[in-house]
Amino acid sequence: MLTECGTLNPQMFGPAFKAPIAPEAIQARNMTDPYPKDLKDSPATHRRSIYMFHKRVVQHPLMQAFDGPDAQASCGRRVTTTVAPQSLALLNDRFVRDRAADLARRLEKEAGDEIEAQVRLGWRLALAREPSASELESSIAFIKAQSQRRTDREATLAENNAQHVALTDFCQAIFALNEFIYVD
Repeated sequence: MLTECGTLNPQMFGPAFKAPIAPEAIQARNMTDPYPKDLKDSPATHRRSIYMFHKRVVQHPLMQAFDGPDAQASCGRRVTTTVAPQSLALLNDRFVRDRAADLARRLEKEAGDEIEAQVRLGWRLALAREPSASELESSIAFIKAQSQRRTDREATLAENNAQHVALTDFCQAIFALNEFIYVD
């Protein structure tokens, strides 16, 4: 996701970063050295997950949903699972939503204001291919419908802002595609 939206911090080595975790997801038993509750998403936290700090009793929710390693036990082989909570995490996780917004900004900057150009670039960046005719048509229809729904729901939302939020919704949907998640 960080690579596609153009925000990956390529810094190698050095100290680990602590990713922001929602306070309700922190259930640490070690209260003498609790996980910080006020961490902010920043370029410093946009490094590869190999550099992510892991507190044994506080596993990052998104990593946990996608079979992140358990820091409390060693394991010779990890089992890969595909379960419904993974889809829910992709639809509700703050990190995923923020990266979708970053990708939407990149599409607007690089493809301009035309929805079709934005959709084509989004597919090329995320999936390394052009969308089929039906994928292109349904993607454009989705963005237009979402923009209208957002405008109807929030009367104060400007048209260009509704368009951006709808494009963000589209980018989040791309991140949830099996084709994006799994390498064939």
